[in-house]
Amino acid sequence: MSLAAGVLGALVQVQNLAAAAVLAAFFALALRSLGLLFLDRGCGSILLTGRVLGGGLFLAGGAVYALFASPRLMWGLGAAGTALLVAGLVLSTLAVRPRRRRGPPGLVSLAVQLGLLLALLLIATVTLMRAGFLVLTEDRPVMLVEVTGETRVELVRWAAPDQPARDEVLDTHRVVFRDPEGAAVAEAWIYGDEVAVKGRVLRLAPILNAAGVPNLFELQFAHNGYRTADRHNELPHQAVPLPPTGPLAVHPWWRGLQRRLLARWETGAGAGSDWAIRSATTESTYFPLTDAEGRASRGTYRVVLTPGGLTSG
Repeated sequence: MSLAAGVLGALVQVQNLAAAAVLAAFFALALRSLGLLFLDRGCGSILLTGRVLGGGLFLAGGAVYALFASPRLMWGLGAAGTALLVAGLVLSTLAVRPRRRRGPPGLVSLAVQLGLLLALLLIATVTLMRAGFLVLTEDRPVMLVEVTGETRVELVRWAAPDQPARDEVLDTHRVVFRDPEGAAVAEAWIYGDEVAVKGRVLRLAPILNAAGVPNLFELQFAHNGYRTADRHNELPHQAVPLPPTGPLAVHPWWRGLQRRLLARWETGAGAGSDWAIRSATTESTYFPLTDAEGRASRGTYRVVLTPGGLTSG
């Protein structure tokens, strides 16, 4: 097991260094193209246009690669050193390049440059596939639910279906909702046997997930639950709103516009489109407020976002 873990850790480190090298190579090649414009001012218009276009393409490629790879890139001494080394090697070719000849470059030079470019694109593709695989498989913690074990009584008035209204004193349980870093965002006293968190998940197209773009979410409220159908039908239900949490949470002023934009994208792309998105209301699994004997329980639970929606971790 330790050997397998060591091999896996080494592979992750190699992929991280490769991503840093690719990112540095894209931007260094863009700088190199810009430098050649000043060093070879007498080149023909065709070569000049090619270098301008090449510099722009390298710059755009680096920006797109950074957009998808940066969230997974861990900058340490190894990654920073690799990036500086690659950038230095690319830019050093400006100083050691052979004396410019009239006419187009030779076939050998073109073959070498094309081979290096293809290798760069291949490594970039492999590292982006890794980022997309992690997005498709990993669990993202989005909230901590802390059941403190503290209780107090509360007089509750409710009416079960087809039953007259009644008043009863119920035990309530203190629940603290925290962000993934542990900071409290809400607190509530909830009665019942269990508590769960409900939200909305925007499931992006698989092609976007594979490119490293994660699904979006918004946590909306928490609610209680009961272990048996009889208790569920007879006892009161409770919902507690949560503060806007998640990438989909926007100011109330913009919710209408957001809703219209998402609806247009969802319906306009079509069910069979590679760019279609789907909005779904989902909830986490239930977390216990009491044990099997009805005594107040205590624990901290993670709400995580998986490719299928919200669940516990």
